[in-house]
Amino acid sequence: MTAVGDWRRTHAVIVAVEQYSGSDDWNLDGPVNDALAMRTWLTGLGVPAENIRLLASPTEGNKSAVEAADRDYRQADGHVIRKVFMEELSSLDADRLWIYWAGHGVQAPGGRWSLLYPETRDRDMRGLDALNLMTLLRTDHLPKRGVGRVTVIIDACWQALPLRTHTMVADPEWLTRKPVINKDRDIYWMRACQPGAVSKNQQGAGLFTSVLLRQLEAASAGGAAPDLDRVWQGVQDEFTRLGREEGLRQFPTVHISRGHGNGEDIPLGPPPSPLDEQQRRERGKLIHAIGALLGAQPGRAGEVVVGLCELFTTDPPDTTPPSAEELVDWALENPHGTVTLLAELSARTPVRTEIRKACHVLQNQWLTRAEYAELAGLLERLGQRGRCDLAEEGRALFGLADLPFHDPARLADALEELLPKPDRLPQLLRVVERFAAVDDGPVAADLRAWSLGCAERLGLKGQLMERRGEATEYAEAVKAAGLAEDQGGPPGGSRGSIQIRLHPSSGPGQRRRYEVWARRGEDVHALAKVDTPASLDEIRGGLEALLSAQIYTPDTLVEFFVSATDLELAVHQWQFAQPVKRHLGTDYPVVMRCTEFREPQRHDLWKRRWSRVGTAGTQELRWLPGHMDCGEVYRVVQQSMDTPGALTTTPSRARADLFNACLFGGVPVLIWHGEAEPSIAEDEIRELLGAERPLRSLPQRLRELRSDSDPYKSHHGSHMALLWDDPHRPLPDQLDLSAP
Repeated sequence: MTAVGDWRRTHAVIVAVEQYSGSDDWNLDGPVNDALAMRTWLTGLGVPAENIRLLASPTEGNKSAVEAADRDYRQADGHVIRKVFMEELSSLDADRLWIYWAGHGVQAPGGRWSLLYPETRDRDMRGLDALNLMTLLRTDHLPKRGVGRVTVIIDACWQALPLRTHTMVADPEWLTRKPVINKDRDIYWMRACQPGAVSKNQQGAGLFTSVLLRQLEAASAGGAAPDLDRVWQGVQDEFTRLGREEGLRQFPTVHISRGHGNGEDIPLGPPPSPLDEQQRRERGKLIHAIGALLGAQPGRAGEVVVGLCELFTTDPPDTTPPSAEELVDWALENPHGTVTLLAELSARTPVRTEIRKACHVLQNQWLTRAEYAELAGLLERLGQRGRCDLAEEGRALFGLADLPFHDPARLADALEELLPKPDRLPQLLRVVERFAAVDDGPVAADLRAWSLGCAERLGLKGQLMERRGEATEYAEAVKAAGLAEDQGGPPGGSRGSIQIRLHPSSGPGQRRRYEVWARRGEDVHALAKVDTPASLDEIRGGLEALLSAQIYTPDTLVEFFVSATDLELAVHQWQFAQPVKRHLGTDYPVVMRCTEFREPQRHDLWKRRWSRVGTAGTQELRWLPGHMDCGEVYRVVQQSMDTPGALTTTPSRARADLFNACLFGGVPVLIWHGEAEPSIAEDEIRELLGAERPLRSLPQRLRELRSDSDPYKSHHGSHMALLWDDPHRPLPDQLDLSAP
């Protein structure tokens, strides 16, 4: 413990960025409160107020709070931040330094972490390189004698943005290009989230900061210096509880350097749980198998340790030579460790299927560390566009959704989670083969070589070559047809879409604000943003002009995002005039989306139902009779969690309750008839469905029916509507501004 008086030798830099130069959506309400709470904790321990440099860009509502706390605070502009870190810290006379930063953070080119300056604008995102700040703190920039420990706390997102937005992120600013020359300084770097993730706000405060401060206050009672290891354990325990009880998926991380070497990152994600009964059995099997391999190769254990030391990050066993049990437990401490250990020992010896299964059960991984690192490097070389295309092949082949292609390592993790069945080619290799056959570029050739090496290690070269032949035939067919993607997935996946958000009407005349985007995968381009409320006829005219400027394809999905009360808008009937008169639903598959009731339950049920859309048939849709009230509808849709959607003949007077029940119940697909009596509507909906057909074909099938009915306005094709609510294709995200 440290005496109270020592706090007088502690200095701090506290940065809070709330007000940005971009649109109002950028501004935050919370970082100032977090920063002032951190300042109050430090001064309460005895840190002199003059030792704390407070840099803030508060919103108008929080400006008075900053001024009351510190009338000498400075604006957190980029040039002020540079001056503090580059000039003022170089002459610091202190034993301890605390750095706190709260505000927006994004993933910059090259996977860097950019802490955005207040000068950031919508199309010019500038910030400080957080990784380079850590390098600065380990050079001789800080006085070599003194400043024995630096504690850094960053409560900001490290968010991967959509490709179109990602290109607007400037390379973050470096504070130093000096090599690291002072490895003796202790550094404790606490971060609110893992790379590519979001840091959540809760009731006007950063969740991470709130949890951390509770732990710091408890650990510093009486003015003692907190044991940061115990503090961090408390933070991890609380986030683990929040994950278990509330489904929170934010995982704080820490990098610790204890005055030797480069330090280490504590593994990301939730802490590993103790081995369960099955895992203990599989561990025993693996120990026996490793023992047998070592027994057949005297002296091999020592050689294995030398090789694995280059791959594993934890210290090897102390025993020389180590036992099979010690080698297995060492492998379990490292990601991909058990598979790597097995591969190191069994290069010339076939491995039984049950032993491979033991590795999967213990670590849920099947790539060796070398194979994983090579894959991540190849995905990095592909770039965002290439990774997006590879992810689309995964969606087309196996219905995979939510693949995080922005970050190469996270994409590799998601694909590896598709654990191979015994003696079957892993799905990851099939995705790679399909992508490489279509792409046919230099990185694709390297991916094929990597895939072949994995298959040879697994003894599945024959299966791989069969799948490679199939992928080549597929690619030739695709290229011959002039296509670039498989058409087997749900519409709007790889073929692209136009997304239109219609805000609720305001005032007389049904006038609305609206925005329009073009989307292909995660590549989003803004086409229009109209803040002056327009009539529906004006919106129709504006949309006609926008669509006329795009390359036309009848496969492009047109998605209208509306409130639940506007689902009845017959937007597919909007008439275009040039060059011939026709309806919007004649040219495009037009579907409705709804933004209500979904966000609180962007839950497994909605995703689970949608995951069935790619493989289900239309016969799996559930009929909802028109006589049921809202509660009865909800009860029916909850009876089968795997039902992908529903059909209804409910008359218009009762449809509002039905819409609400279906939306709240996680139903992603709903067909209804706009005008006919229930008995007639049912016959006409059955005609839409026709003979058994893939559910994914519905938007295009409805477009064809609307085209057939277009000359005859009384034809039922012009009155049917479709809710087609893909949870993995939300409205374009403007930096996830609910979080910093």
